[in-house]
Amino acid sequence: MGKIASIDIGSNTLRFLIAEKRGEGFRLVFRDREIVRLGGNFYPHRLLSAQAMEAAVKVLGRFKIRAEQEGVSRIIAAGTGVLREAENISFFLERVDRETGVSVKILKGPEEARIMAKGVFSVFPSTFGKTIIFDVGGGSTEFVVVNDGQIGRRTSLPLGVVGLTERFLRSNPPTKNEADSLKVHCQNILKKNLPKNDKINRLIGTAGTITTLAAMAKNLCDYDPEKINKTVLTKEYLIELSKKILALSFNQRAELTGLETGRADIIAAGILLVLEVMDYFSQESLLVSDAGLLEGLILETRFVAGYGLRV
Repeated sequence: MGKIASIDIGSNTLRFLIAEKRGEGFRLVFRDREIVRLGGNFYPHRLLSAQAMEAAVKVLGRFKIRAEQEGVSRIIAAGTGVLREAENISFFLERVDRETGVSVKILKGPEEARIMAKGVFSVFPSTFGKTIIFDVGGGSTEFVVVNDGQIGRRTSLPLGVVGLTERFLRSNPPTKNEADSLKVHCQNILKKNLPKNDKINRLIGTAGTITTLAAMAKNLCDYDPEKINKTVLTKEYLIELSKKILALSFNQRAELTGLETGRADIIAAGILLVLEVMDYFSQESLLVSDAGLLEGLILETRFVAGYGLRV
């Protein structure tokens, strides 16, 4: 089949991956990403803004050109987060198809969670006991329960860092009351939708918020997925980092080593959400996977047959 590409059109970031079959696995050829924030100012009208759609189309056009240059035989593009709710989604998808030639499938929350877990398994192929995998996005957060390598319950919750920031953290920097309100809201959503089990063996996190926290923990000036994969983030470290982040303005945060450009305003909501998830599942640490939905989309195509994923 040669090369194949996957695109994740999220509420905050558009991500792009080109892979090539290599034996029973795949080799990463190229990756790119850009923060567009399709989920910005989305509520209460549930509309993608004209400015965000324009930016997204330009980025997708750039991805398509690179895919053609690399001789990609197939592009799989998936929409997630607020795209599931957008009242003007048909207009956006028709424009993307017309102007870029990229056909986009909107993934339902549980489907996104399942495919994301496949990608995480490419970094953590061996799972034992009970594992919780979660993906913190701009418009939602997906949770997957894995029992001895088998995917179980999949849940998508309306806990996205863009929405949480706009709803709760309106000051710059946020006030203590704002942060406390966000934390209470997160706990209420978790308690209402996820069965609590304190006896999980490990917690694995993926997507931009968590990989950014890992990059900050390692003081990475240049992002490197290989240095991110399997990073251990302790609750103790994240609590101290959250205090630092919450005390800084957006401009001051932007100077922190490892913080991706464009995340200065939403990283506070992100780290608070991650800490609430750790509290909810009584975990003192979490493992980080750079791989997630993009890699899962590649594997979902059976492009890599017999990769050993138990799903």
